[in-house]
Amino acid sequence: MSYFTIISQYFYPSEASTSQLLTDLADGLFTKDLEIKVYTGTPCNSEKSKPFAILRSPDPFQKSKSILGKLISSLFFLLGALFFVLFKVEKKDSLLIASNPPYAGVLGLIFKFLKGGKYYFLLQDVFPESAILSGIIKEKSWLIKVFNYLIYLICYHSEKTIVLSESMKKLLESKYFDLDNFCIIENWSIAPIELSDKKRNEFAIKHGLDNKFTVLYSGNIGRLHDIETIAETIKILNKKSPNIQFVFIGDGAKLKILEQYKNQYKLENLLLLPFQPRELLSQTLTACDVSLVSLVKGAESVVAPCKLYGILASGRAIISVSETGSYIDKLITEKECGINCPCGEADKLADILIDLSNSPNKVKNMGINAHQLYLKQYRLDRALKEYIKVLNLK
Repeated sequence: MSYFTIISQYFYPSEASTSQLLTDLADGLFTKDLEIKVYTGTPCNSEKSKPFAILRSPDPFQKSKSILGKLISSLFFLLGALFFVLFKVEKKDSLLIASNPPYAGVLGLIFKFLKGGKYYFLLQDVFPESAILSGIIKEKSWLIKVFNYLIYLICYHSEKTIVLSESMKKLLESKYFDLDNFCIIENWSIAPIELSDKKRNEFAIKHGLDNKFTVLYSGNIGRLHDIETIAETIKILNKKSPNIQFVFIGDGAKLKILEQYKNQYKLENLLLLPFQPRELLSQTLTACDVSLVSLVKGAESVVAPCKLYGILASGRAIISVSETGSYIDKLITEKECGINCPCGEADKLADILIDLSNSPNKVKNMGINAHQLYLKQYRLDRALKEYIKVLNLK
């Protein structure tokens, strides 16, 4: 029996979006009568199980938020995954290797050259550009050449390298102009979202959001997200328009920026909540009037924020903070489901939100357009068909 094996440091039951997307993919492929096996670094203390085999590597640094801790965690995972590939995976199996950590693709190289097997590489962000923008690696570091060559080898020897957006594909093709095996499979909403009126939303009522104009940010609060502009906007509106309430649900390296602003400026219009259980996603994503998505300047060709698709599914207007002309800007502007604000322009973002708080019909229509776009373009069944075709599974 041959297996289709997914290797990812993050997987079920982690609440992070990357983990949930790959879990959706594995679940979906299993329903297509495919033999699925997963190797991950995510521990599981839950009694709930999956109908396919999940092998987990030990990792004492799993919960670390520091860069050093994450590096050590990734090395623990890679060592375990290396043993798995060498001794538990057969040549006739196919591998899908997710780029967490970014250099996990070396497992594919080892599998191909030592066992003659095939692998596919799911590149979730363009590395090392993502590390440079995050400030993890300096732009002139010798590591840049090393990682560029390593990623080139991984992509070159893969059957296909899957990326998440057209802008990511263009960047990779400009870097590695002799490669022609890149393909795009966009992400999807990680759960079906039941549309609901905020005023009857239990989560909104519980947190006092039902009678305020609510701006939601849900997901990773990471280094590549322009949290600084949003934080400054929250400070401006705390006095200028206190009826606009900001809610952040999630965690990440830049959460501390919001915590500092909240404490330093006594921001009563900012509510910070941890990741919520997946079963509450329909409630959390619809407990607002508009939702935020953001990328730091230069990141729009490097990453594709997963939260965008959940917002579309929730039927809420989208406010993006990203470069003018970015793919997010183009998408929400062309489809009339949101407004883009350039990075660093906190006053402009504040004005946009004040205007929307006084324009309920405009907000409602944007939300309707967002949901229609989701139904047409960003459902899981669409992505599954594309993965099955690209991975040559049927």
